[in-house]
Amino acid sequence: MGANYFKIKRLPMVHQVFAMKGIHPRFQCTSKGNHAIWIGPVKPSAMSHEYQVRIVYEFGDSPKVWVLSPALKPRCDGGRIPHVYGGPRPCLYLPNSGEWRPDRYIADTIIPWTSLWLYYYEVWHATGEWLGGGVHPEPQDVKQEARDHD
Repeated sequence: MGANYFKIKRLPMVHQVFAMKGIHPRFQCTSKGNHAIWIGPVKPSAMSHEYQVRIVYEFGDSPKVWVLSPALKPRCDGGRIPHVYGGPRPCLYLPNSGEWRPDRYIADTIIPWTSLWLYYYEVWHATGEWLGGGVHPEPQDVKQEARDHD
């Protein structure tokens, strides 16, 4: 039987909250019912800035990540920041691809993916080349994603 015959079991919100608390204790959590917000530090490498990020998760939906500080900025030569949605929201994975599923822990996926994205952002800032691969959202996709997920 194919995977389509099995329903993905969503992790209860309390599991997400406790996993984040155990694995990333510097993140502060505000949760109520099926909604949680975490704010905390991510440092991609020893030579990197420490970034403050905000993660918003509504049970069963895709987590959304914002970089609060330092602010994401385009390179000196202009242009747009690659792999972002509206606002300072990094594009961590291809939506509806199965990379993120509600049976996966945010602590084990979204935090490491955010750290890796920030690493590639810093390399891009230094070199002008995005080494993170992936499918870059087109401007119209960015606007639609922002509407769908804000």
